[in-house]
Amino acid sequence: MFKSNGRKLALALVATAVVSMLAACGGGADAPAAPVQATVASPDPTLVPTAAPPKAPPTVPPKAPPTVPPTVPPTLSPTVPPTVVPIATPEPSTVFDEFGFSLGLDRGAEITNLPGNTATQGMTQLGYSGVNAILSWVPINGVTTEALVSGMFGMLQDNQPDLILDTVSESPFNVGLESGLVVGFRSVDGAGKVVGGGLIGAWNCLDTEVSFTLAVTGDDANIVQLRFNRLINNFECA
Repeated sequence: MFKSNGRKLALALVATAVVSMLAACGGGADAPAAPVQATVASPDPTLVPTAAPPKAPPTVPPKAPPTVPPTVPPTLSPTVPPTVVPIATPEPSTVFDEFGFSLGLDRGAEITNLPGNTATQGMTQLGYSGVNAILSWVPINGVTTEALVSGMFGMLQDNQPDLILDTVSESPFNVGLESGLVVGFRSVDGAGKVVGGGLIGAWNCLDTEVSFTLAVTGDDANIVQLRFNRLINNFECA
């Protein structure tokens, strides 16, 4: 009986072994394949790349504040008030127009009228700025400018008997629209020294039928010429 049981056991073991071999060799169409699980090896922690730490931004040194030069207050010099020069009040200009004609005079002129002056005949004396002037007027009545100049020249000579009046020039000139004659002379003393001179001019105002004669005398020939021209330029027949 022991042998019979032993034999059964041995057969059972052999059958089990055969079944195992068939299973291992894929035998048996109906036997399902055992699932195969893939084993993934865990990565080696030493081989995992380590992320680089973030770079720190570059350090920019702070800019130094701009250097501002110290403000130097301007040096103030004491204000000197300007020197005020007093200005003399000029005398007003004068227009001599009492006898039908008009004569503008510079400031400071002194006028002396002879008694009995009228619009047709008279004489006045002017004195200013180093010269003396005599203005006379008479009716035309055919009187020439040469005769008028000669008459004034003789009157001046008679009033200065210690001087000799010597004619040095003679030329035509104009008073406005009127033509005339002017003569220049010099005054010589007994020693032959020239001590002055003058200009004598004569012209006719045809509209008023009056003839005029102007004599300007003085020590300085340039001033005499200047004053004569001023009087002529400021004269109007009416």
